[in-house]
Amino acid sequence: MQYLLTFIMGLFLVFPAFAEEVEKEEEDVIEEVVVVSTGLPQFATVGENNQPVWTLTRKFPATRSYIMVPDGEVMYEKWFDVRDRRDGPAQIRMRDEIALGLGGRWELDLYAHTVYDGPQYDQRFEWRGFSWEVRYALAEWGELWGNPTLYFEHKLKQGKQGIEPKLLLSDRFGQSSYIWGLNLIYEANIAETKEEEEREYAATYSVGKVFSNKMTAGISTMYRYNDFDGGSTELYMGPTFHYRFNDRAHISFEYMPNLRDKDGYKSRSHLIFAWRF
Repeated sequence: MQYLLTFIMGLFLVFPAFAEEVEKEEEDVIEEVVVVSTGLPQFATVGENNQPVWTLTRKFPATRSYIMVPDGEVMYEKWFDVRDRRDGPAQIRMRDEIALGLGGRWELDLYAHTVYDGPQYDQRFEWRGFSWEVRYALAEWGELWGNPTLYFEHKLKQGKQGIEPKLLLSDRFGQSSYIWGLNLIYEANIAETKEEEEREYAATYSVGKVFSNKMTAGISTMYRYNDFDGGSTELYMGPTFHYRFNDRAHISFEYMPNLRDKDGYKSRSHLIFAWRF
């Protein structure tokens, strides 16, 4: 994991200069009213929800924002969720996601889950299951503080059913180039006993700077608490990076070391490749 941290810190050092040059080029293009591959400015509003362009891609892997897929659009994402154990090899959870814009501020996401896990030198790929998620934004963008969006996920994984409701909040800091997102999360299995429910309460918060139409970088935090097996608390924080290749393809990366010595994983990282059809 230290190599991942070195890599992402290198990105923070190298990309700001590159982003500044890209931004200058894009400003020239906008002045000439020419459409380029990087698309509209990130704070321009589009679609039936009057939402800014930056909300249409996953700027923060740990923190969701509003509706990503407007009416009639489809997007595919490939997730790599790396959970670095304190003892033993890292677990890599993978998700293939199809997001569908349903209109009326609704979005439907379908997931297929796999995992690469096991003892040292005996790791293997395994099927985990399916899940589906629905989002509903309570109003058009900018009409309510934080642009509240309701999220509900139902899971069928490894012989268990689970639910994961969330409240998604996100916005821009005034007229600056900084954006933020906050998620409040409850997760549990559908079961008869507390131990089988494995209830978890969590929150994520991310802040980022939009350097250009292509690049956003910032910091993400994740807090998790479960009340089974004696309870445990996890607190992660680290850099997040997002890059748009064009209007269809983008990549998001996040590396979050655990700030607590005892509970949880040593670190959690996310890598997401996305394609909009």
